[in-house]
Amino acid sequence: MARKEVPLAAMDITQTTIDDKTCLIKLDGTLNAASADSVKETLRQVVADGKRQIVLDLAEVPFIDSSGLTALVSGKRMLNAEEGSLKLASLQSQAKLLFNLTMFDQIFELYDTPDLALKTFAS
Repeated sequence: MARKEVPLAAMDITQTTIDDKTCLIKLDGTLNAASADSVKETLRQVVADGKRQIVLDLAEVPFIDSSGLTALVSGKRMLNAEEGSLKLASLQSQAKLLFNLTMFDQIFELYDTPDLALKTFAS
């Protein structure tokens, strides 16, 4: 029986500049080993562009694995080193459970919507 290789879907990443220091990044797809590097590189680029307040919109991310968590922690560390902030919004049920079980809900600021997360940044 021949085995069919199924390509892993790429992560769609959309950036919206809110102001000179704030950016909203919308992820669409599975956050796993195949997409984690793209997310980390996007965060590096945004920080290099001077953004220090970042909200990740995870409404269209149905699944996050350990590689995905590592990418998020890497982004958080990078922003902390720059005295910035990474906030997560619109987590789906699998991600909420994962964050609860790993206690990452104590490490990251989690919000129901991107708008609520953006409003927490000082003007």
